[in-house]
Amino acid sequence: MLNTERLNIVSENTDLKNSKIAIIGIPFDSTVWSIPGQRLAPNAIREHLLLQECENNLSEVYDDGNLNSIHGNAKKTIDLIESNLEEIFEKNNNIIPIHLGGEHTITLGVIKTLSKRYKDLQVLSFDAHFDLKDKQFGEKFGHSTVMRRIYEITKDIIFFGARTGSIDEIDFAKKMKTEINPNKPTYISIDMDFFDPSQAPGVGDPESGGYTYQDFMELFKSLKLKKIIGVDIVEANPLIEKHITSHLASKLLLQFIRVLK
Repeated sequence: MLNTERLNIVSENTDLKNSKIAIIGIPFDSTVWSIPGQRLAPNAIREHLLLQECENNLSEVYDDGNLNSIHGNAKKTIDLIESNLEEIFEKNNNIIPIHLGGEHTITLGVIKTLSKRYKDLQVLSFDAHFDLKDKQFGEKFGHSTVMRRIYEITKDIIFFGARTGSIDEIDFAKKMKTEINPNKPTYISIDMDFFDPSQAPGVGDPESGGYTYQDFMELFKSLKLKKIIGVDIVEANPLIEKHITSHLASKLLLQFIRVLK
C-alpha cells in the first residue's frame, strides 16, 4: 500500500488477495485536547496481541501496517484513511478491515468508504461519550464530533455505554435510533473509555460507571449480528497507562479476529 508503512508485527502473511481480515493502524491524535499519545496505540495493541496464544488465528490476517497520518490535519488524514481502504478493497473486495486508533476521528474515514459499499449500513458505537458535537473549538472534524459527521452519512447509529455529554448532544441523541437490525451490514466502533476506568485506565477521557470486558462480551453475543463489515478500536493511550488498556484492546482485537474468520 502506498499510504502505509508495513510492519509485519501481527502476521507474516503478505497475501492480501486471499486474506479475510486486514489490520490497519492509524497513529493519529491531533484533535485530542487532554493528553495526547493515542498515536502510539496501534503498535502497543499489536505487541500485546502477540503475548496471547493467537498464532492459529492469524494465518488469514493481513497486517497493512500504519497509515502515514498527516499530524495536525484531521481532514487530510480522514481522506487518507478513505483512499487507503478503497485501495485495499480494489485488491480484495471481500476483506473485513479492523482499524486500530489513534483517536476516534479515524472512524469517519472508514465510514465514508464503507457507506459507498453498503447503502443500509448501521453503526454501533461503544463509547462513554456521544461524540455528537457539531463543532469543537470551531472545528468540525475531531474526536468529539465524529458521530455527528457520521450521522450526516448514515442515520443508523446506535450507542452503547454513553454516560456523559453536553445538553445539545443528549437532546440530539434522543432523536436517534435505538433498535438494532441484526441482519444489516454492521460496523462496530469501540472507544476504550466505554469500559470502566478500573478495566481501561489508559484513556484520555475516563468516565466512571463503565462496562467490564465480561459485560461487553455478553452484550455482543446477545446482539446476534449476522454481518459485521468492519471494526475499529480507538482511544487507548499508552502514555497514560501502557499495559492494562493495551492488553484489553488486544483481547478485543483477538476476539473479533476469531469471530470474523
